[in-house]
Amino acid sequence: MRGALRGGSVREPPGGIATYATDRLHDEVAYLAFHLHWGLEELLDLEHADRRVYVERTAALVSRAEG
Repeated sequence: MRGALRGGSVREPPGGIATYATDRLHDEVAYLAFHLHWGLEELLDLEHADRRVYVERTAALVSRAEG
């Protein structure tokens, strides 16, 4: 099971956490902080799926405003 979840061989060491790419998380947080003026704690408290929805909807609003 471990190999299937992590995409590697069963010989990999146990443990590890499947995480969201740190650079992408920083990009999302910076983008939302810039446009929504929310604090870091508020943004990091969001669930990943919720944060992605805010990023997508904010991007749509920005595109519409620029267009």
